[in-house]
Amino acid sequence: MASADVAIIGGGISGAAAGLGLVEEGAGKVLIFDEQLPSQRLSRGNFGLTWFMCKGANNPVYAKWCRMATRQWPEFAHRLEKETGYNLELEWTGGAIQAFGDEQYQSYAQSIETLKKVCAEEGLDYPVRMLSREEFADMVPDIKVGNDVTGVMYTADQGHINPLKLLAAVRCAYQQKGGLYYGAHNVAEIVPEEGGAITVKTNKGSYSCGKVVIAAGHGSQRLLTPLRQKLHIYPQRGQLMVSERYKRVLKIPVLCTRQTPDGTFIIGFSTEDFAHDCRVTLSGMKNLASNAIRLFPILAKLNWVRSWGAIRVMTPDGAPIYSRLPEHSNISMLALHSAVSLAPLTTSTIAPWILGKSEASQIAHFSNERFNV
Repeated sequence: MASADVAIIGGGISGAAAGLGLVEEGAGKVLIFDEQLPSQRLSRGNFGLTWFMCKGANNPVYAKWCRMATRQWPEFAHRLEKETGYNLELEWTGGAIQAFGDEQYQSYAQSIETLKKVCAEEGLDYPVRMLSREEFADMVPDIKVGNDVTGVMYTADQGHINPLKLLAAVRCAYQQKGGLYYGAHNVAEIVPEEGGAITVKTNKGSYSCGKVVIAAGHGSQRLLTPLRQKLHIYPQRGQLMVSERYKRVLKIPVLCTRQTPDGTFIIGFSTEDFAHDCRVTLSGMKNLASNAIRLFPILAKLNWVRSWGAIRVMTPDGAPIYSRLPEHSNISMLALHSAVSLAPLTTSTIAPWILGKSEASQIAHFSNERFNV
């Protein structure tokens, strides 16, 4: 039987980022098993925001966690690009969330004040402010802002990337540093053995592992059920649309709309509960388009050339799950929907936690057991 020090089940952004951190921590022989199911490729349905604003409005620890991750993003991207040669297309030009109407504008302003106080308690800044409609229009002079926009919530300290290139770069860096990536490996069973080792049975052989990380998205529960563990996640569909290329007029991403360096617009930010059905719908696209056109009317004149749906991993409170199995402390679970935004922390902070080297004070807050009430 082959052996490994750590096996990661799931080769998406979270699994690969954890793998990169593990090899950098000197974890020994690290394997990633990636089943590569097209219908469950969550990392390929990501909108690409490197974002902290508004995350954790009702969950202060999550708000701090997202702020910590975002502060690491520029250096994280610079290092990945230097090591792998991939251009992540990171644009650190800030980000905004539009407010339609005075009530929404005031609600955003109140949430900013709350989160400033929460982050200050940890010595973290929360550099977010409200801009009037006119101030925002001055920041994006090449595109007309819709009349329904009252103003925006804005920060200069976040941005957007190409999520596909991020996935490729993280996997590349992981393998350059000695990590092993096994594609088309279907993990059938995880069997804890006497003495502490764990056998991972795949369709191409079995592996004796010291530690196992389950980061398989909605495939995780199939592996956890025989271990008498319920992972508290549910599927949430998001739909996205992509336009033809257009001259570059928008360099500041907005939560529902961004323009990529090659000129295409992407619109998204839909949330639907349709189990594992990742198909696009006419009603979903209508809602996306109408919201985006209210923000930037010119989008009504573009040709929209492609759309797709993806199934997010969601938890009841929206925050990630980082947890060890109560009866098998060498089996860890990662489950989250903000894989891009949190990728720097997955590498720098979650990997040492997996190895038992160190544990950031926030991690205990994100256990799977918090939902056992």
